[in-house]
Amino acid sequence: MADQPKCILLGLEARDPFAITPALDYAVALARRFEACLTVCALPPQVYLPVSRVGGPGAGLIRQEIEAMEKTTVETARAAGRVAGAAGVECITEQALSRLERRAAHLARLARVNDLCIMDAPGEDDAAQAGAVEEVLFDSGRPVLLVPASGGDPAPRHVAIAWDGSARAARAVDDSLSFLQGAERVYIVSVTGEKDLSRMAPGADLAAYLVRHGVAGAALEMLAAPDGDIAARINAFIAAEGIGLLVMGAFVHSRFREAVLGGVTRSMLNAAPAPLLLAH
Repeated sequence: MADQPKCILLGLEARDPFAITPALDYAVALARRFEACLTVCALPPQVYLPVSRVGGPGAGLIRQEIEAMEKTTVETARAAGRVAGAAGVECITEQALSRLERRAAHLARLARVNDLCIMDAPGEDDAAQAGAVEEVLFDSGRPVLLVPASGGDPAPRHVAIAWDGSARAARAVDDSLSFLQGAERVYIVSVTGEKDLSRMAPGADLAAYLVRHGVAGAALEMLAAPDGDIAARINAFIAAEGIGLLVMGAFVHSRFREAVLGGVTRSMLNAAPAPLLLAH
């Protein structure tokens, strides 16, 4: 995403009644900033099917639940489109309504033809939203920007890069260049004690790379986490320096053929104090 994003996707949880979420606010403001087209894809709410006393699902009740889910999903997309239109943003609305595929599969496909996917950050107990984030992150090949409940500034003055020299981190840097170029201050943050950093691409080399791409004032920061809590150490730095966006590569590992987020990535996803741009 070295150029400014021109196609932005918003993955929005369908709700009844409709409510403007931090991600919707952020996506509309970012689309206005870059004069981008915004596509809103509403994800259907979770449906819990009723079961009759004899053990079989009640067909009539199931049909009512599905119809209500589809109505909520369509109305959420349309309402979000009206919010974007009122802000002067070009907007397209989509709904993920297929009953034959995973809930976020359509969103992941749409993300492949957009520069950036914006979603609300999941809470610690929001397994459905966390699953949707993981699906888009793993299956789209595009960056995902998560907006916490506290919201965020789409033109952040201070940006931090969680740098471990990995291919994932390098991809995240490239995907965030439009934010980095507009920032007043960029911090290249590495945490000692997390892993062997002796073979990583040096932060100084990254700083030189950023200068050549129009990013001024990149500062190197080496943080220590003696208790091993990497996420808490990064979060403390974010709070202390007024960071408006954290950029990081999403670490994953495979268990039983299922992609699973690594521990630090999961912790940051569940409790990021600022918008978080992830790339895999």
